Amino acid sequence: MSKTKKIIIAASFLILLFIGYGIYKITLGDHDSKVIQITIKNEDTLVYDQQVDTSAATLGELLEELKEKKEILLESEQSTYGMYITGMGVDELYRQDEAGGKYWTYDSENNAQCIKNSFCDAADVLVIEDGDHFTFTLKAYE
Repeated sequence: MSKTKKIIIAASFLILLFIGYGIYKITLGDHDSKVIQITIKNEDTLVYDQQVDTSAATLGELLEELKEKKEILLESEQSTYGMYITGMGVDELYRQDEAGGKYWTYDSENNAQCIKNSFCDAADVLVIEDGDHFTFTLKAYE
């Protein structure tokens, strides 16, 4: 067999291998899929409480995904510390009120990173794991 034929056979094999891998990923879906519980409150009023399926790596990615799917309304800014949430909601967008001292916060009692640090990092760097539960609350702070 000539060298040219060997190269053509090897290249064809690699192309078929890549095509097969692509079909495999499409057919079986993403193995990094996880279920995350998201709760949103305005003061003590429950606005949203759903389990969502995602393959997002961070909480910020998940929130952006939910916004794109129109499951939630979301406003955020990039601050020195990362993603800063300024508004959330479902049917209505509840915005922070700096003059009134109302701000969005979030926490988790079971996210490993939040527990380890004793606080939750900025959403865009906070790694999420299957079964995590996050509660977002808009309330006044003194």
